Amino acid sequence: MSFRCLPLALCVGVLLGWVEGHPGRPPLMDPGKARDLFHLVESHDGHSDGTLSPGDLNQVFQLFDMDDDSRVSKAEFKAQWVTRELGSDQAAEYLFDRADTNHDGSLTDFPDMQRVFKYFDYNGDGGVNEFEFVVTWSKLSS
Repeated sequence: MSFRCLPLALCVGVLLGWVEGHPGRPPLMDPGKARDLFHLVESHDGHSDGTLSPGDLNQVFQLFDMDDDSRVSKAEFKAQWVTRELGSDQAAEYLFDRADTNHDGSLTDFPDMQRVFKYFDYNGDGGVNEFEFVVTWSKLSS
C-alpha cells in the first residue's frame, strides 16, 4: 500500500470502527452483504459500470416493494430485509425511519429516494460507487 492510500485506509478503518461501536444502534448489515446488494442493483439492467445512477439506487428500495405500488411501506421493507437476511427486524425499522425523509410512513421516488441518492453520492459526482454505497449504508444505520 502506498503512503498516499494510507490516510484514506486509516480514515475508513476509523469510520467503520466508530460506526460498529456506536451505542444504541442496532447491528449493521454485514458489509459483504451491502456489497452484494450493490452489485445486484448495479447490474440489474444488464450492464455493469461500477456506479449506481439515481434509477439504480431507487431499485435498491424497489426490490422491497412487494405490491408494486411504487411505495415501500415499513412492513414491506422489514419483511424483505429479514427475508433477504440483511439484518435484524430492529435494524430494518431503524434504517427505514432514516430513509423515510418526509416521515410519511413509506419510501417513494420523490422525495425520499432523491434525497437518499444525494446522501449516498458523497463526492457529488452524480453516481454512487461501491465504496460510497457500503460506507453510506452503514452510516444510515449509525
